[in-house]
Amino acid sequence: MLAQIIINSGETRTIWAKRIGVSKSYLSDLLNGNRQPGLDVAVRIERLTQGAVPATSWVPEAAEASTLENKDAAA
Repeated sequence: MLAQIIINSGETRTIWAKRIGVSKSYLSDLLNGNRQPGLDVAVRIERLTQGAVPATSWVPEAAEASTLENKDAAA
């Protein structure tokens, strides 16, 4: 999700890393699924993406529960 937002923005990962307040390598680790952000970074990402990447999307249980809730709502 975040990777697509960065691509669509037309801005570099370096710019996004600075906005988020992390290093470029840390951002790359997030985008490649090699790392999970702490709550503070997850919230900054949520705010920078205007909610398109919610902080809860980084928590496997929360993401799974959200998917199940969406399926239930659609049924």
